[in-house]
Amino acid sequence: MYPLNVVLVGVEDVLLPPLRRELASLAADVESEFASAAVALDCLRRTKKQPRLLITQVNEIGQEATIHGLSMALAGWPILAITPKDDSAEMLLRVNRAGAAQMVPLPLDRDDFHRALAMIGAQFGASHVERHVIAVVGAAGGAGATTLSINLAHEISTQLERSTILAEMSLQLGTMASMLDLQPKVTLPHLLREIHRVDDFLVEKTLVPVSERLRVLAGPHELHSLAGVKAEHMARIVECLRKLAQVTVLDVPGGLDENQIEILRACDHVLLVGHQTIPSIRAVKMLCDSLPPERVMHSLWVVVNRFNPGLKGFGISEIQQMIGAPRIMTIANDYQAVSLAVNRGRPLRLVAPHTPILHDIDELLRAILELEAPAASLNGQGLFKRMFKSFARVDPPVAARS
Repeated sequence: MYPLNVVLVGVEDVLLPPLRRELASLAADVESEFASAAVALDCLRRTKKQPRLLITQVNEIGQEATIHGLSMALAGWPILAITPKDDSAEMLLRVNRAGAAQMVPLPLDRDDFHRALAMIGAQFGASHVERHVIAVVGAAGGAGATTLSINLAHEISTQLERSTILAEMSLQLGTMASMLDLQPKVTLPHLLREIHRVDDFLVEKTLVPVSERLRVLAGPHELHSLAGVKAEHMARIVECLRKLAQVTVLDVPGGLDENQIEILRACDHVLLVGHQTIPSIRAVKMLCDSLPPERVMHSLWVVVNRFNPGLKGFGISEIQQMIGAPRIMTIANDYQAVSLAVNRGRPLRLVAPHTPILHDIDELLRAILELEAPAASLNGQGLFKRMFKSFARVDPPVAARS
């Protein structure tokens, strides 16, 4: 979903259908349409605390005064100006000085229009839509990091009702597509081969929808090698993903080579996943020791998967003492539920909604995103719907086109 509601001001009737179509393709909500700036200002002044994207049309020199008026009256609202074909440099400069954040010439080019919207969304959308990038790293093979990533992303998208991207950042043979019963045509290696032209628009086109609010970027589904992949390439893809959803969950392979370290630098939160064995705990500790102390102290979470509270010598306090990390969370052991979900290619919520694993994921998400403590269900609303205050809400729609 596009992070800003859209208001159309003074757009010619002939341009409205293609404009609406392109905005709909980006899940941008056209909140209202106005024939003139004067009518728009009369209606919008009452709601100016909540920024919208204003799209207006300028046909000749002198009309940039309309943009200036909108910019001064609705400070903080980005303006996209649609300008005539082959317009003069003087007019473009005047439109820019009047307050337009982006300019798109006619005839409307789809890719150019999408890139302009993506830049405005990145610059202005973050002011009221908080974004999180969460990296999930398996300390060793078999830790269950991919399973945890899938179910974290699914819970956020369904229970929090927030746009979510799940990305498998592996350069080896991936498993996420098969675990979700997907057959993606484009995967991470395709983006890396075209890294010179990767931008938000191209990355968005590669995402595979799983549900209304969840999209997936799968890792390789064939055995092949990728030569020349650099750490900055991986970071570039992560930053594109950040702009395209409110929450991005990255399934990152363990080992922490140069590429993976660069991925973690671009993330807000890191989850290191292990289990209750000496080799796994040693691997977790090695990974903790390889990270900057600031990361460990402020945004690192150790997750003990398949936790058995009765296992002597491996309780939370003992593990914390062995690892030295300040935050440790646990995920219940429910082999039957996980096996059922994997074999059916579905998240746990869809095949085993009562598994204790989902309760533990709830606890983990509340801790990471600093959500309120759970309360009794109210009017049938889900727990996450009521307590998720990390993301701002938008005001109700304003008047229709005049």
